[in-house]
Amino acid sequence: MQKTPRQWPKPNWTVISRIAFAVLLLALLLGLDRGWQLLQPHINPPISKIRVVGELSAAKQQAVEQQLMPYSTGLFLSVDIQRVRSALEELPWIAHAEVSRIWPDQLQVIIQEQLPVARWGQDALLSTQGYLFSAVDMVAYQHLPQLSGPQHAQDRVMQQYLIFSQALRPLGYSIKQLEMRERGSWFVTTQTGLQLLFGRDHLLEKMRRFAVVYEKELKQQIEKIERVDLRYANGLAVAWRTPTESETTAVVTQ
Repeated sequence: MQKTPRQWPKPNWTVISRIAFAVLLLALLLGLDRGWQLLQPHINPPISKIRVVGELSAAKQQAVEQQLMPYSTGLFLSVDIQRVRSALEELPWIAHAEVSRIWPDQLQVIIQEQLPVARWGQDALLSTQGYLFSAVDMVAYQHLPQLSGPQHAQDRVMQQYLIFSQALRPLGYSIKQLEMRERGSWFVTTQTGLQLLFGRDHLLEKMRRFAVVYEKELKQQIEKIERVDLRYANGLAVAWRTPTESETTAVVTQ
C-alpha cells in the first residue's frame, strides 16, 4: 500500500514578516540605546565649567556661584538654560542674566547689574526706574544720594529726584538728600549743605522761583545761607548760617 506524502502547513509569511520586523526593530532600538550610551559622554558631556563674564565683587561672585551650584553638575545639553537664568535673576541686584552654551562642555553667563542711582533708607538701593533692591555691601554705595519717604513711595520720590536734579544742575548743585515727608512735603539737601523746603505742591514753579532769585539775589552770599524756605505762595524765606539778632531770616517776594 502506497503511503500518502505528508502535507506540511504552508508558512504564514505575514506573521513571520511581522515577527521579524519586531525583532529587527527591537535590535535597532537596543543598538541605538547602546550607541547613545557610548556617544553621550562625547555629545552630552558633564558641564566642566560655568564662566561668568564681567567683574564682580567677591561677595557678588560668591552669591552667583551659590545660585549656579545646582547646575554645575548637570549635562551640557540637558541643563535647562531658562532655569539657570531665572535662578540668577532671583538675586535682587541682577537686572538681567544671559546664559548660553559654549561647545563642547561649558556654560557662559553674562550678568547685567541693576544700576543704582540713589540709596533708599538704610539698606536698599533705587534704580532710575524706581526699582527697589538690596545690596550685598551698602558701604560701596555711600557716595550715592540718600532718598527717603513713606512706604511704597519710592517711584514718586525717584521721579521727583530726577526733576529736582535736572533743575539744580545748571546752578551747580547736586542733591545729597531728598526726603518726602508723611504729609507730602519735600525737603532737599544739596552737596554743599544748602537746604531747600518745597512744601507739597507747585514744586516745579517753586524750583523756578528759587533759580531766578538765586541768580539775582542769593548767589553772591550763598555760603552764608543755611536754608531756603519755598513754601510761600509768592516768595521765599532765607535762614542764615550765622544769624545776627536783627537778621535771622530774610523774605524775598516776587
